[in-house]
Amino acid sequence: RLARPRGRGSSERPQVQMGQHQGTVARQAEPPEGAEEGYGGRGLGELRCLAAERGLLPEVCAPGGLRQPDSVDRSALVALLKAYDAGAQAAGTRRSSKELPIPPSPGGSGVGSDLGTHDETVVQRILSAPGLKGVDIGGSLVKIVLALPRGEADCLRAFPETFGATGRTHRDLEFEFELGGKPCLLHFFSGATAQVASAVGGVQQQRRDRRGCRLGDDGGREGYEEELEMSDEAGEAGCAERLFTAGGGAHKFAPLFRDALDIELVPVKELSAVVDGLLFLASLRGGLRREVFSLDEAGEPAPAPWPEPLFPFLVVNIGSGVSILRVDSAEEGDYTRVGGTACGGATFLGLARAMTSARTFAEALQLAEGGDATRCDLLVRDIYGETGSAFLGLPGELTAANCGRLCEELPEAGGCSEQDLARSLLQMVTQQAVLLSGAFARHAGCVDRVLFAGGFVEEANRIARKAIAANFRSLGGRAYFLRHSDFLGALGSLRSCVQAASSRSSPAPPDCHQLPLSPETPNCMYLDSFTKKTGFHSWSTASTASTSSREGP
Repeated sequence: RLARPRGRGSSERPQVQMGQHQGTVARQAEPPEGAEEGYGGRGLGELRCLAAERGLLPEVCAPGGLRQPDSVDRSALVALLKAYDAGAQAAGTRRSSKELPIPPSPGGSGVGSDLGTHDETVVQRILSAPGLKGVDIGGSLVKIVLALPRGEADCLRAFPETFGATGRTHRDLEFEFELGGKPCLLHFFSGATAQVASAVGGVQQQRRDRRGCRLGDDGGREGYEEELEMSDEAGEAGCAERLFTAGGGAHKFAPLFRDALDIELVPVKELSAVVDGLLFLASLRGGLRREVFSLDEAGEPAPAPWPEPLFPFLVVNIGSGVSILRVDSAEEGDYTRVGGTACGGATFLGLARAMTSARTFAEALQLAEGGDATRCDLLVRDIYGETGSAFLGLPGELTAANCGRLCEELPEAGGCSEQDLARSLLQMVTQQAVLLSGAFARHAGCVDRVLFAGGFVEEANRIARKAIAANFRSLGGRAYFLRHSDFLGALGSLRSCVQAASSRSSPAPPDCHQLPLSPETPNCMYLDSFTKKTGFHSWSTASTASTSSREGP
């Protein structure tokens, strides 16, 4: 019986997804004719995903989170789903099998072709997936890494490539590795931090609706509240999920996750998570190919080996702001935040939104690609002329003041387009990060070992990457980039999750400080100690496409 519990209001309650206007309501069910055809071509894993989505399988608590039992066979699942469709037709509140899209085939676009792209539905699938998770909630983006057992691959077909307004599944970043002696597949998801509250609210409402459907008409509000109480007791008994989370959102959104979803956000120190995530990738250097790359003089990506020796090196993490870390070894906490700036990716996007028609990071980058910063910026030659610039020993095209032309009544200022403004803003943020990191790299003696990470230097930002590479080349050094650069914090959080799971099931893993390491120990030995400490071990790659212990100033 699928009616909502009495007392909760059985009228149509609109489900709002990211990017939709309020009032968008799910279509009413159509007759379930052809249901057998709808389920006949589906595999067991896909049928289990459908049944779990509709709350037809009992959820049990497991070390990796809530999951469904493996004992239900295919015929029973088809019978459950067909019965559900019949009830949905009678109740008129659920979608029938004719409305259920067929899961996408490998290589498909995934947009609109998966088991629904409603944000709350996809987020719920990620949260309830049977695997360890690491989360990073930054000022602009939420990043999630899911280590799913290889045998659960069928269920992952239910994750669309895009969902809601900003949600994205990064299939090109997936790779296999070994965790605790078992093969796992790492999956990567991201979305806008601004949508977190909306997504959590949608998941909470979805869970309430499912509980109400299970109770039926005669359960009433008392039955509804009784099930909620039972769920709360289960959480107190240790079934509440814990998400190891880096970034400011681990603190900001903790009450929301706890009250709405009974999920505890376990804070992970952000800078430690970034370093641990990077060292994890470095430990897989033998199995994870094409992770590191640099740019040639034409600005084209060129695969590169990890720097050797690796330590010390600089990590320049350009997200909403910029943090610059010097990492001295793979030992626990052996890094220092040497500096940073508040002029980062959020500065670029915020000013671009205020000064141009761009509303998203991608739109701002697209504008910048067609712009000329010299129409907005004041150059050295604009102040000194070519002769004076030569007298100073400075290149005439050197930027003297970002957007400096806009403050003067110059004829040229009238020709500054929004594309030029976007290019000038992008160049301003890039220059700040390069100047600071270059100075710190020279001081640390590692201008040939500077790794840039964070969402600002993602693949689409070719302009910033090219400028960074050219500047370090002029210093006689080399700038490196990472394919997983935006997920270092989430990978570090996953490492904390692995450690916590290991400590509950077995004696604590050895600490790096207890291992016989010395300054003469080769870099590979440092990284080997890191993998032993964390439980991460490279298995093979199957990429579908290729605390700071000492706080500085």
